[in-house]
Amino acid sequence: MLKKIVSTILFMGIFSGCVSIDPQGRGYSVAIPMSMINTTLAEKFPASEKVSYGLVSGTVNIEKPNVLGKSGKDKLGVGTSFKFTNMFVPKGISGTIDLASGLRYDANTKNLYLANPMVNEIKFQNFSLAKYLTADMRNAIGLVIAKSIAKKPVYNIQKAGIGSNFVKAIDVRNGQVFLTFGL
Repeated sequence: MLKKIVSTILFMGIFSGCVSIDPQGRGYSVAIPMSMINTTLAEKFPASEKVSYGLVSGTVNIEKPNVLGKSGKDKLGVGTSFKFTNMFVPKGISGTIDLASGLRYDANTKNLYLANPMVNEIKFQNFSLAKYLTADMRNAIGLVIAKSIAKKPVYNIQKAGIGSNFVKAIDVRNGQVFLTFGL
């Protein structure tokens, strides 16, 4: 009975264009819309994280990150804004950060997470204040933001109503996130 239901869903999906055959032959792949990933991630933000480097410490407030697919890439782009505050800069220094990330799947929680996000670019909007931060402190801020975003789930397979027991692979292809199913 279960095989009949799964095969009917896959058959209907192939004709609607949302299901395709995995290029590596592992099964059938379904693309997860970026809007669903961004909605899940938005539920976890804004968030605050402590950062310190040497004698300088402060708080980084991270706004809602936005995950984007990069055409022709096997990585996702992640962008977010932030504000760094400490006792010397109580009004804060705002900025934006651009990350590149893969994906990882936690079979216990059925969650997808960003994997190993790397800082591509970090920009401070008020460079006259940011010049007082050392390069190491700027890098520490970027690292704290990347780690904070990587701790938050971007998608839950069970909540989406997908049979998580049949997941064979999760990968990023041509800027899209694909779940591959097999029996």
